[in-house]
Amino acid sequence: MSHLAPRPLAPDWQLRVTDRGGTALHGAAVLVASGYAITCAHVVREALAGSGVPAGPGAAVRLDAPRGLPGWEAAATVVADGWWWEEAAPWDAAVLRLDQPAPVPPAAPARYRVGDRVRVLGFPRAETGLWVTGRATGTGGSRFGYVQIDVDSRAGFTVLPGFSGSGVREERGNALLGLLCEATGSGRAGWMIPMEAIPRVWPTERTAAGAAANGEREALTRTARAMTDLRTLLLPDLRLDLYVALDPRLRRRLRADQDLLSFAAQLVALAHGEYGILDEVLALLDAREDGSAGMLRVREAAAPLLGSPPG
Repeated sequence: MSHLAPRPLAPDWQLRVTDRGGTALHGAAVLVASGYAITCAHVVREALAGSGVPAGPGAAVRLDAPRGLPGWEAAATVVADGWWWEEAAPWDAAVLRLDQPAPVPPAAPARYRVGDRVRVLGFPRAETGLWVTGRATGTGGSRFGYVQIDVDSRAGFTVLPGFSGSGVREERGNALLGLLCEATGSGRAGWMIPMEAIPRVWPTERTAAGAAANGEREALTRTARAMTDLRTLLLPDLRLDLYVALDPRLRRRLRADQDLLSFAAQLVALAHGEYGILDEVLALLDAREDGSAGMLRVREAAAPLLGSPPG
């Protein structure tokens, strides 16, 4: 736990999570849209410890931005569909809605590859952060889907308390690969939740300006939840058949063995928000569901996203 004294640096999408009084540091968060950030659920729990406020949807923490935005701070509330703690994948993540937008560009997500060189900015004892570098070595750790990061042995710093919730980024670029969530006692290895494992329940930048007016975020969530009732997604063999038929761009960013809601949420968000092919995905589902009642509910939920009236 560190006492805070912001200092101006180059603007960055990495933020700090403090207690409700803004006096003690508990970890980091990453800006993923102008009014949304992600962090670890356990960071939220620690920030609220002793406050009497239960951690989960509706709970609020404080964020600040010492790197380039001295004096900026925001209250950040866990969104209704943005809380995962131990019971379901991605196991330790929270999506926060800010009460005011951060005046910096959000992180651009990317898919990690085994062997990628990475760097992480954390807030253990340094108020404006310390860097560690390392390499993504593959899945492992305490939860299915976590990705191991081996810290460079030559580095002077290791992963310490205060790095939780930090963004794991490309070493030579700045793309966001995942969220650091665990580390060994020595700090020589850590684990991240890859970005593709975190359901994108926040609006994409492409459509954020109109999201509040047309209910796009709510439509994305409703569509994904409706998809979880489809036989095509519920049965592993049928889901794999659908996965093989998807556009290659979607296959590169999805895994057929993800938990059901994560798979559906990412499928809808990517198909609609990034590639504009949601209609093609729905056509594939139509062909497999053969007019099922569940598919009719999916079509109704997705109608606002396709520009057509529901029903």
